[in-house]
This record gives sequence, C-alpha cells and structure tokens, in this order.
Amino acid sequence: MLLEQISMFSRIAKEQSISKAAQAIHISQPALSQQMQRLEEELGVKLFERSNRGIILTRAGEVMQKYSEQFLETYSNLKEELASLESYNGTFRIAATPVACNYALPCSLFKVNHKYPSYSFSLNSVPSTEVIHRVGHGQADMGFIVGATDNPEFVCNLAFSDKICLVASEDYRCPDSITLSELKKFTLVMLNEQFSSYRLLHQYLKQAGHPLDTLRVMYHLDSTESVKSTVLAGHGAAFLPYITVKKEVYQKQIKIISVMDFDLNYDVYSIYNPHLVKNNPALEKIILYFISIVTKSIC
Repeated sequence: MLLEQISMFSRIAKEQSISKAAQAIHISQPALSQQMQRLEEELGVKLFERSNRGIILTRAGEVMQKYSEQFLETYSNLKEELASLESYNGTFRIAATPVACNYALPCSLFKVNHKYPSYSFSLNSVPSTEVIHRVGHGQADMGFIVGATDNPEFVCNLAFSDKICLVASEDYRCPDSITLSELKKFTLVMLNEQFSSYRLLHQYLKQAGHPLDTLRVMYHLDSTESVKSTVLAGHGAAFLPYITVKKEVYQKQIKIISVMDFDLNYDVYSIYNPHLVKNNPALEKIILYFISIVTKSIC
C-alpha cells in the first residue's frame, strides 16, 4: 500500500491538484484524499496545504516529492531488471580473438562468473572480423578484437595492451640483441595471415623496409601453440604477443630476443552493441562490470 500511496502523492504533486490527480489515476477524489491522510499519518508530517488554486506542498512535502521521484524510478528499474532476468536465457556469449580467448580472458571470466553465479558463460575463439560480425548481429553479447574499430554501432574500450616480441628457445643459438637488418639471418616460424598479430607484423616490417618476403620464413602455422612447440623444439624463432609466452619465459624455456628499433603494440579492445542490450539492464550490467575489471584481471 505504501508504494501505491507514494505513487499517488507524486501524481498530486505533479498536477498540483487532488481532483486532477484523482481523474488521471481513475480514483474518486474522497478516496485519494483518504489515502493521502493515511500517508501523512504514517510519516507523521503534513504534506499539503490547500489554497484557492489547488494544493501547495509544505517543506516536508517538497522533501517527499524529491525522494518519491527517486523511489519510483528505482522501483521501475527494479521491475525492468527482474523482467529481463526472466527473458534472458542465462548464457552470456563472448567472442574473442584467439590470443585474448586462450591467454588473457579466462581469469577475467572467472571473476565475472563469481559475481554473477546465476549465469553461464561461453567464450569462443574467432578472428577479429568474425567477432565484429557476431556482436553486430546479436550472436555474441560482447567481443574482444585486436585494434579499435571506428564502427559507430559499437562501444569500444581498450581492454589490455601487450607487445609483440621475437622469441626463441633458451638454447637457440643467437645474440641477445639484434637489428632489424639481421632478422634475415634467422629461420622464422609465423602464424598464418588470419591472425591479427601476423597482419600487424606484416605492416610494421613493410613500413620499416624489411618486408616479410625478404625474411627466411620456414612455414606458417594456424595456432599459437603450434608455433610455440616449434620454437621450443629449437627449429626457429617467432614473433608472438608476450602474453602467449610469458609462462615459458618465466620457466626459462623461451627467451626474448631484443630487436633494436622494433616496438609493436598488440592492443585488444572490448566491443558491444548498446542498441542490442539497452532493453536488458541485467545484460548491460555484466558487460560494464566486465569492462571495469578486465584490465586488472587478465591471466
């Protein structure tokens, strides 16, 4: 009953007339006056003063008006969110590039799942172009891509920044530091062109005057793990994001070869489509929480 009385009060304050408010909410004027009398008794204050022009709010009534508007808005948001819980299928779908999916996001996802235990989560590894397609068409609720997108449909935020490094096995015979010109002396293993790291490296080396087709690339592989296995076996060196090899570097299985005048960022961005989540407050809250913690919680 208190909620209904607050709603009635808010209407009276808006109309500045009990009779107009009664007409708007389809209740008799005596019944509305009786409800307001009960509300005043409940609160122990007088909310209205009658005048020839209608009603005037007392100071207590003005305070009541401010908080009643906030209360009714909060209650409306509560109902919307509860309704969205009923309509939402309970699975939060994430599409991410292979590096983000396999090496960065599992730890972040653990924190999100801990905060929202009633949901299940799916994390799928696909190229950046496919991530953009899935998020844009409602096939994923959130995505992680390499490099920012200027597509106006998306909200895009930097999730984390990494570096692409030249790596080799600890016993691979090579100097600790080389120049870009000396790259052609070494056998390289590359990811294939579907990987963003390959495209970033290809563009960077081309602009630096050392295009990939001038280097000794033994072969291209379709997964980071296969490249790492080749490197660990001592069959060549490779350019990989640091996050993919930091465990092996710590365990002294892989070393980083310093390349002078080489500085290539590997920036991963989160994206989501606000138009597809605006009617689902619960879903939007998960997305915003994910964005808020991802930078500090990557593996």
